[in-house]
Amino acid sequence: MKWLFLSLAVLLTACANVLLKYAASINHSDAATAVGFLKKTAFNPYLISGIVCLATAMVFYTMSLRFLQLSVAYPIMTCSVVVMVAFLSHMLFDEHFTLWKFIGTALVLAGVAILSK
Repeated sequence: MKWLFLSLAVLLTACANVLLKYAASINHSDAATAVGFLKKTAFNPYLISGIVCLATAMVFYTMSLRFLQLSVAYPIMTCSVVVMVAFLSHMLFDEHFTLWKFIGTALVLAGVAILSK
C-alpha cells in the first residue's frame, strides 16, 4: 500500500502541474495586471482541477509517509514528478526535450531506483 499511495501522489502532482500550465496558458490579453489575471483565472476549470489534484496528492503523500521514511519518500516523490512533468510537457506543450534533459532524466531515474532499494 505504501508504494500505491506514493505512486498516486506522484501521478496526481504531475497531473496538477499540467492542469496549472493549461490554466496559465489561456490567453487573457485584457488582464494586463496581476490582479486582472487572478480575477480571470479564479474560476478557471483547469486551475480548480489542478488545485484539487494537488490537495488529493498531499493526502496520498501523507498516507505514504505513515509507512515510508521521509528521507526515501520525498526524493522519490519529487524526482518522479520532475521526470513525469518533463515527458508530459514535451508531449502536451511541445516543449523541447534536449539531449541534456534526457541525460538528466536518466540520472534522476537512476537515483530514484537506488533510493527505493
